[in-house]
Order: sequence, then C-alpha cells, then structure tokens
Amino acid sequence: MPTAPDYLGKLIGNTGSPTNLRVALRGSFSARRGEFVRVPHSERERQPATDCLGRIVGISRSNILYSDALGEGIAEVNVLPGSLASGETLYATVELIGFKDPATGEIRLPRRPLDPGAKVYGVDYAFLRDFYQFSEATSIHLGNLVGYETGAQAVPIFLDVNTLATEHLAVLAMTGSGKSYTVGRIIERLVAQMNGTVVVFDPHGEYGRAFEGGQLRTNPGMAEVDDPRDQEALPKIVERLQRLAALGGGIQVYTPQDEGFDLKYAGTNRRLALQFDNFDLDSIGGILPGLTEPQMRVLDAAIRKWKRDQPSQPRDVQVLIDLLSRRLDEVRDDAGLNLTDEEKKALGARSAAIAGMRLRQLLQEARAFYDARSRSVTDIKELIGRSSLCGERVAGRLVIVDLQGLSDDARQIIVALLSSEILAAAAGKTERTRPCFLVYEEGHNFAPAKGPSLSRDIIKKIAAEGRKFGVGFAIISQRPSKLDPDVTSQCNTLITMRIKNPDDQRFIMKSTEQLSQADVDELPALSTGEALVSGRSIPAPLLVKVGYKALKHGGESPRILDEWGPGRL
Repeated sequence: MPTAPDYLGKLIGNTGSPTNLRVALRGSFSARRGEFVRVPHSERERQPATDCLGRIVGISRSNILYSDALGEGIAEVNVLPGSLASGETLYATVELIGFKDPATGEIRLPRRPLDPGAKVYGVDYAFLRDFYQFSEATSIHLGNLVGYETGAQAVPIFLDVNTLATEHLAVLAMTGSGKSYTVGRIIERLVAQMNGTVVVFDPHGEYGRAFEGGQLRTNPGMAEVDDPRDQEALPKIVERLQRLAALGGGIQVYTPQDEGFDLKYAGTNRRLALQFDNFDLDSIGGILPGLTEPQMRVLDAAIRKWKRDQPSQPRDVQVLIDLLSRRLDEVRDDAGLNLTDEEKKALGARSAAIAGMRLRQLLQEARAFYDARSRSVTDIKELIGRSSLCGERVAGRLVIVDLQGLSDDARQIIVALLSSEILAAAAGKTERTRPCFLVYEEGHNFAPAKGPSLSRDIIKKIAAEGRKFGVGFAIISQRPSKLDPDVTSQCNTLITMRIKNPDDQRFIMKSTEQLSQADVDELPALSTGEALVSGRSIPAPLLVKVGYKALKHGGESPRILDEWGPGRL
C-alpha cells in the first residue's frame, strides 16, 4: 500500500473563491505547480468530511533577506547558514476541482467556503484513480495524468464515448503540438475498440499514411511503448482493425478521380462519384463568391436544362460542364425552359461565359462527381454503414476522405456535399445509417469565422442538430480565432494543447466556459503531447499526457538533415 501523502500547509485568507485559494506552504519542497492537493471539507453541519480535490496553479516564494527593496548591493549580501529558511514566505494558489458526491458520483464544487486554517494534503495515485473512475466498457483511454504518467503511479484518463461522439469535440493547438496525433489515437480506438464509424476529411493526406500501398501501416514507435496499458492495447487495436476489414469494415479510403490516388493506395481506394444535383443554387453561390445577378441567372438556366434533359438520377456532371461551355447557345434557345427576358439577355452577354467557366473549373478541380464513366454513384449508406436497427450487424470502419492536392474550393465542395448527405441519411425515416463521427482537419478552412464558405453552413447545422440523429464531429484547428464561434460553442469536449497566440487564447476564453484564466495561462508552457482536456466527456479539466498511436501517422515534420545528408558528398 502507498504511504499517506504529506501535509503540505494550511489555507489562509479569504476562502470564498474556489478558483483562488491561498495556501501557506511548510517548505520550498512541499509542492510544485500543476500538482494535485486535497482539503477535508464538510458541506453541512455534523456531516462527515469529504476530500475536495484541487490543483496548484501558481506558487510564490520570497525571502526578506533578499528583498528587492535592498537595492543594488543585494548581490553581495552574505547570510549565516540556516537563516534563509527563517526568512522565507511560501504560498501556493489552488484552484478547486471539487468533491465527489457520494450519492451520484458526480464531481461538484463546494457551495460552502472551505475553512480558513484547514490543512492541505498531497494526493497519491490511489486517491486520483478513485476520484476519476470510469467505466472502461464505455470509455476510451486518452493518456495518463501529467505528473502521474508512468510506472505504478500512473493515473489513466478516459473519455466517455457516448458524450464525446455525439456532443462534438474541438481540438485546438499550434502547429507541432500533437493535435493530429491526439485525434488519431482517439479515432482508432473509437473504431477498433467501440466498433464505431468515423469519417475523416483529410486535406493533406496525413491520415491516409496509415493505409499507403493498400496495407495497414503501424506506428514504428510501438516497440518503445513504456505504458503497460498501451503495450497491451496497441497490438489488439491493429488485430481488431484487420478483423473488421475482413468483415467489410476497417480502414476504407475514398479519393477524387485521379490516378495519383490510385498509385498511392495501390488501387484499393474507392473513387468518389457524388451527385452534384444535390446542391441548390444558393449553395453554388456560396462557392463562387462575387457572382453578379445575371451570372446567377445563367447558372440557374443551365442547371434547369441539365435536370430537365436528364429527369432521373444520377445525372452526368459532364453534360452540365458541356452546357456551360460549348452548348450554352442550346440553353438560350430552349423554348421549354420558359426563360424570362432577363435570363435570355444574361445568356447572350459576355458574363455568361465567365459564370460557366468558373463553375466548370471548380467541377474539374474537384474530380469527385458522377459522370457516365463512373461505375456507380457513391452510396452514402454503404460508406457509413446501415443502422443495426435495420437488422444488419455492421463492422466498424475508419473512412478516410483523402483531399490532398485539391484547391480549397474543391475541398469545400466535397466536404459540404458529403456532410450534407451523411446528415440526411442519418435523419432518414426508413433506412437510417449507423451513428457516425466526422473529423474536420484544418477546421478553420471548412468553418471559417469570416468570408465565403460552402461547407460552413452544413457544419453549423450538424453542430446544432447532429446529436439528435447520431452524427457528431471533431473540429481541429491551429488557429482557433479563425473558427466560426457558433461551431466551437457547440463542442462539449475541448482538448487544448500548446497555444501562444494571444488572439487564440482570448477566443478560447470567450467560446467556452470550461476553462479558467489559470488554465489558459498554462497553455503556452505545455510540452508536445500534453493536453488540457475539459468538458462533459471528462469529470473535470485535467492535464493529460496523450498516449501512443497504433497506426502510422503522417503529420510529423520531415527530418530535413536526414534527407539532405550533410557532409556525405
């Protein structure tokens, strides 16, 4: 059994603020910033005391013998051995996390101020494990508590899957902090351990590295894992993904219609063939900002003829491209369209060619829409998997939509249409899809705070309504201040890693009530792989050292000198 933690000091001053408690420490080695403490407390008279958990968010240490009031000669002051300790004042600032309600198991902040003069104690791993107790059957292991990361003292931290996957997640951090690695660990466990469906919109092909060449690629660092939990779990995750693949799930890659992707995945990728006619005219205007009213009339007339000439779906997008280019006269002269005088005038003007050229260019850049050469239309229900309520037992799958090399507009149009169809399929009244979790990497490009964006509205709709239909999402960004605040405000779990930009820090404070100023002040000093996790999928804000991934990750910076080979010539 571990020994009882030491007595650290006593509460002093006003104890009315749970976020700013002062502790007079016994000595300079009593405590360190970031460590946890406990304070016995009773909410009601004659009620047995229970322990309130707190975290040290600041420490001050001063000595009257080395006061700055002594002036310039302070550097030359000599004191007798042992006299330093008698002149020191040591204080810690503690932020309360709360106490565990014995009736419900929920963590609550005390409503009665703690007693001034109450003794403050350190905590051991057994106390923390009991305090942050989770059901491993319904949770995934994110990593271990900072300060208790390794060995017998390790305190594992879990995230509740039901809350995480339906009430949305935001992962915010500057480049190189480990945000994509953290998301990778989460999603491979959602799929392999929970048999979930996850769809990743991968703008740079990072997640696709796990399936390059059409084979499962594992993390080369797995052999160096020192956490016993990960040593056991990671091989099982790989084995489980292989079993899911044999059952029709596992890792599946969807790409635009480009031979480069076929080479990357050795032909195991599935080419996207989306139905462009599922967009309405207003949505098209969202991806072609600056169109004049006559230009919008041109697009409207061309799309109407396209749909009239091909009354049944799927409609060939190449026909629309032809109508917007060499067959534009056919649109103007088609009596069956009942064109107005304004539409005929617009179709005869030079602006007609400009509108057609812009939309034609975008469709060709995306290379993801159905045409007569496509073998079949992308089946969203097959991509996600049909609900088990429909009588099928569906294998979990990690669906990677690789958008590497596409323009920002082309990525947005694919993300918008896929997201819209996924939500519509999930909300279907007859044959619903299974619950799924969408991942928007580089989220500030898909749901920006300002500027035109086709994909922003559907992401906002999923943020507001997706939970009712089992569609949740994670949005990942290195520039939180550029994200739409309506999207981030709906994220009930927040993983924040190293952030130094003051604008981003202010945005985080405004967009969430989950973090205190002391939490935000700690963000610039976090090491790579350390995360401040807060929200409804975790009992209280915690600093976590994120564990290892099972699959290969493509987000690391290249080792430049290994490539350049200095001194080898």
